[in-house]
Amino acid sequence: MRYRRRVRTALINLAALTGALAIAVTIVPWGEASPTSREAESSALRLVRDASGFVFAPQDYQRIASASPVADELLLELCEPDRIVAFTGYSQREGVRSYRYQGKGTIELVTDIEQILTLDPDLVLAHNLTDPRHVERLREAGVRVFDFGSIDGLSSLFENIDTLANLVGHPERGAALAEQLKEDLDAIASDVPAAKRKRGLYATVVGNRIYGGTSGSSYHDVLSYAGIVDIAAGEYERWPNYSMEQLLKLDPPLIVTGTGTGEQLCALSALGELRACAEGRPGIVEIDGKLLSSGGLGIVDAARAVRTKVYGPRPAPD
Repeated sequence: MRYRRRVRTALINLAALTGALAIAVTIVPWGEASPTSREAESSALRLVRDASGFVFAPQDYQRIASASPVADELLLELCEPDRIVAFTGYSQREGVRSYRYQGKGTIELVTDIEQILTLDPDLVLAHNLTDPRHVERLREAGVRVFDFGSIDGLSSLFENIDTLANLVGHPERGAALAEQLKEDLDAIASDVPAAKRKRGLYATVVGNRIYGGTSGSSYHDVLSYAGIVDIAAGEYERWPNYSMEQLLKLDPPLIVTGTGTGEQLCALSALGELRACAEGRPGIVEIDGKLLSSGGLGIVDAARAVRTKVYGPRPAPD
């Protein structure tokens, strides 16, 4: 009797395992080759879902193309170079360390379907920031695309690191990179006491419009880790379009902006009345605009640059 119970139990467990493996195979995304049962069993707990809902199993992708400057940075840290066939044209021409992206194919826009097809990629990485139909058109053309979705500062960056590391088969590299990133950020202004931290915000000018970057954006993260209290964070989110009245009401002691933008900002109508725009523009902190707008691992360098401008360089350890 006990023998029969053991046999019945073993059969039930086998059926359950078979069902689980079947599910793992059926949820592999459109265009994905069905993995073997051994591959499905090993990857079932590491499947990743992209922002558009497609589920991907980690594979040994050998022709990875990036259509996102943030993904460019992460690929260099998490994946072997010989598995990468293309980076964005932006990173190759205008990246802070553009030399790192040379010698590969180029993707200018995610809408350049013909150009992407000539690369023959087995995986394209994208941050779909505008129209979701752009990625859909690539998929209709037979391209396997992983859509990371929006860029929301460090909250999405840490998630992207974990996701991409699993996708390319190196979760341990992702864990190490995230740990190092957090350690580097925490150290930038750790010597500046909370009571002595200065107050300010990020702003830039496009035409006659004033744009900011606060909670939910990398600009807020740069300010916070540089030791600056973001005074826009309590009233605004992400990338506000400030009116003159709104900025005058906030009257920030410090305004962090791109190089060459401070004069333009203070020259707009009544903004010369801002404390930051007083004679000599004492509260204007200008940093390389490309560095400020990184949104990726460049957040560390941007925060260090802001911290140095505002508080001076970090003291050398004893």
